[in-house]
Amino acid sequence: MDPKPPSGVDVSRPSVARMYDVYLSGKHNYPADRAAVAAVVEAYPRTIEVIVEARHFLRRAVRYMCFRGIDQFIDMGSGLPSADNTHQVAQRVNPNARVVYVDIDDVAVAFGQQMLNGDPKTAFIQGSVLELEPILNHPKTRKLIDFSKPVGVLMMGLLHFFSIDIDRAILKDLRDNLASGSLLSLSHTISNFLTEEEIRQVLAVYAKTPTPLIIRDISLVEQITQGYSVVEPGLVSMHKWKMDIAEEGEPEAPQTSAMVGVVLRT
Repeated sequence: MDPKPPSGVDVSRPSVARMYDVYLSGKHNYPADRAAVAAVVEAYPRTIEVIVEARHFLRRAVRYMCFRGIDQFIDMGSGLPSADNTHQVAQRVNPNARVVYVDIDDVAVAFGQQMLNGDPKTAFIQGSVLELEPILNHPKTRKLIDFSKPVGVLMMGLLHFFSIDIDRAILKDLRDNLASGSLLSLSHTISNFLTEEEIRQVLAVYAKTPTPLIIRDISLVEQITQGYSVVEPGLVSMHKWKMDIAEEGEPEAPQTSAMVGVVLRT
């Protein structure tokens, strides 16, 4: 049985956050979300592998940030906290790590807050990355995050929903508000290894959501990162980014080329 949606929320239209929950075999999604995911997988059969690979990349990026001394994180556009999310990964390295999750989706926020209720080191707030000030100055953010010290920011699979100019503005705004030594990680879908038909079909599915997808050439994604120092090995296929810092015993990550990842330093 599907979970009861929050009052006033229309779940007849697919949501990117809830589609992400479907990709990860979560339980907080609805028929429209599952139908959309099925259409994406039909268009690009390796989609689930890409999403799993992205989760592996997120875990390694968080571990890298922890190893660099960062103990406070903001996960932008996080979707629902699923198994082994940011706070769990960070707290295995540093039990005192604090995490603020941010998403615009009503269902993700409602269930996220419910799932994290009672955890003093995490918070889930509603917000849009297009309006950073309310996120950075939210009482729950201010309670957990000390902006005089470096912060780890995660923007996984988020910037490919906006224009390049908006992406640059978001990253500039973040850079202006974060302490020196902060780290920002992002992943982005690229067109280089997809066929024109695969791209057309995937875009058609996401066009039915409130947040249509943009699939760019990797050279255009590189333009978004300007103004930051790029942590080696740079902007690469996610499975090529620092595999040596994966947790011991972690299953081998899938190896696809549909998304790239990078960690940036302020």
